[in-house]
Amino acid sequence: MHLLTIIWTLVCAAIIIGYPMYLLNKAMNVESKAKGQYIYKPSDMVELISIDLNHQLPGWSLNLDIPQITEDVLFNNPILFYLESADSYLKLPMKNIDMGYSANIYKNVGKVYITFKSLKDDVSNFYIPTWHLTNLKILIVKPHEHGIMVENGKKNSKHEIYRKLQKAGVNIENYNEVKEYFGNKAEISFNGQYSNDKLNQGKRAITSRAPQYLSTS
Repeated sequence: MHLLTIIWTLVCAAIIIGYPMYLLNKAMNVESKAKGQYIYKPSDMVELISIDLNHQLPGWSLNLDIPQITEDVLFNNPILFYLESADSYLKLPMKNIDMGYSANIYKNVGKVYITFKSLKDDVSNFYIPTWHLTNLKILIVKPHEHGIMVENGKKNSKHEIYRKLQKAGVNIENYNEVKEYFGNKAEISFNGQYSNDKLNQGKRAITSRAPQYLSTS
């Protein structure tokens, strides 16, 4: 009788001590696994480039060097352009009815060209005053092959990503809404503020032949 009591006591003690240790070990394994997934899971990326325009204006055009726009990026990645004004962001291309000008953007490998025309005839050059624009914001969307912007193992096309923005109720004309949407789904890489002079450092001499640009449509 005493032997059975002793055995039962030992069994109960083993359960009381062992079960909490089992739960703790299980929780640690789950946490470790979750951390491993977080650390090693590849993510989508959105590259944010900000270019200071203070020394570019007044003028009717902007000719900017953007080395981040490689040939692969140009043809495969969505690129969004926003001009920052005193109180808002203006998505390119656009028409500013209040000030009476239109702005069109053209891009090529390593280059971006913006022109401003008067809305009176859509031909005359419009000289942008210095106080009106401060920065050009560029968002380059780079889906990773295993990221959340990818479906069925294939990167979403430009059209598909724009469709996702529309489906999510994001106003693509609103820079802050677009940035917030991508910020919740991807890593945003921002390397700081640039001036065109800084981007030009170390650039080779260019030929006199005028570059051919692609529209941003």
